Amino acid sequence: MVEEARTASAVEQLHRLHAGRVYGYAYRRVRDIELARQVTNDVFRIAWQRELEPGPEALPWLLVTARNLVANEVRALGREAKLRLKLAAEHMAAGRASDADASAAVHEVLGSMRPKDREVLMLAYWDDMDMAQMAALLECSVESAKSRLFRARKAFGRLAPTTLLKGGSK
Repeated sequence: MVEEARTASAVEQLHRLHAGRVYGYAYRRVRDIELARQVTNDVFRIAWQRELEPGPEALPWLLVTARNLVANEVRALGREAKLRLKLAAEHMAAGRASDADASAAVHEVLGSMRPKDREVLMLAYWDDMDMAQMAALLECSVESAKSRLFRARKAFGRLAPTTLLKGGSK
């Protein structure tokens, strides 16, 4: 308990000293207040888990951690945007929806999905992974990966407007 209190105190001190710099670093890269706050919180959560002590090496360590977290977020946002475009293109090619309607509808549906479902769809459609690769990445069996993809497709189907999936009118 004493060790936990000491670690908490050290992280509180790190937060007081460097939270503004870490937040500024993250915000300048993502240009989104909430995402910058999330990255900043994650940096200090990781510092607490690693029991980082205040000192001259603390700020560089915090900023490197922030850089890595920002890079992860940027990659995730890029994958999500590419998935939206790919799904919209597939639907447009099938003649199911107009260009603008499909893009907006796919964007809205993916944005409203659970992150786990969205990730499975991204792995299947954007990353073009087969079931064995998805299972390895998700650390589950091939059957579980199939089930997750099935559920994600069903969730997409439930949330998507009829015009997007069936080419009907609203």
